[in-house]
Amino acid sequence: MTNLNIIGKSRKLGLSNIKMLVFDMAGTTVNEHGIVYQTMFSTLSNYGLGIKPEEIDKWHGANKSEVFNHYLNKSDIFKMHSETYQNNFRKEIYDKFYKSLEEQYFTSNKISLIHEDLPKIFTNIRESGIKIALNTGYNKSIQSAIINKLGMDEFIDDYISSEEVSRGRPYPYMIHSLMERNDIKTCKEVIKFGDTKNDIIEGINAGCIASIGVLSGADNHETLSNSTIIIDDITKIEL
Repeated sequence: MTNLNIIGKSRKLGLSNIKMLVFDMAGTTVNEHGIVYQTMFSTLSNYGLGIKPEEIDKWHGANKSEVFNHYLNKSDIFKMHSETYQNNFRKEIYDKFYKSLEEQYFTSNKISLIHEDLPKIFTNIRESGIKIALNTGYNKSIQSAIINKLGMDEFIDDYISSEEVSRGRPYPYMIHSLMERNDIKTCKEVIKFGDTKNDIIEGINAGCIASIGVLSGADNHETLSNSTIIIDDITKIEL
C-alpha cells in the first residue's frame, strides 16, 4: 500500500489507500500569471457590465461561463432585449473572452508548467499506482490546448472541464465524474488540490478524504483556511 505524505506549512499529513489525486490547472499545475482573471475583468468591463476589481476574487476557480452569466443577468439593459438577442450577445462576449485568452496564452507564449519538476513528480506518483487527474473552470477547448502545449498528457491519466458537467465549482460534479470514469468507488480514496477557495470547497463538497490548499496561485493562506492542510506548491507531495 502506497503512503502519500503532504508537507504543509506547519504540519505533515500522511495518507494511505489513495487511488486518485485531482489537481486544478491555473495556479496549481499551470503558471499563467493570473492572465485568466485579468482577461475576465477586462472583457466584462469593456462590455460595460459593472464589475469592480475587488469582485473578481470570489470567482477564482469558478466556471467561466457562470461568471459571465452572473453579470449579464444583473444587467437591466441586457434583460430588456429578446431571448435571441441575449443568446447572441452571450455567445459574443464569451467568444471574445476566450479569443483574447488564446492569444495571450499561445501567441504570446505566456504559459508554462507551475514547476519544472512537475512531470517527474506526477510520473513517480502514477508509478506508485495513484492516478493523476486535472479539472478546470476553462472550457474544454482551452483546457485541451494547454495540456497539449505543455505536454501534460504524457504524465496525467485524465482531465475534465466544467463545460462537461451541469455545474462547475464549488459543485462536486467534476470530481464525481472523474471518479466514475476511473472506477474509483469512494471519495475517501481521492484528494483534491487547488489554489482557490472554490477548489477547496469543491473537494469538501465531493467528500474527498482531503482538500489541499496550494499557495502557488490566486488565493492566500487566509482565503484557503478551509483546507485540510496548506502547502507552498506541488513539490510538497512525497511518496
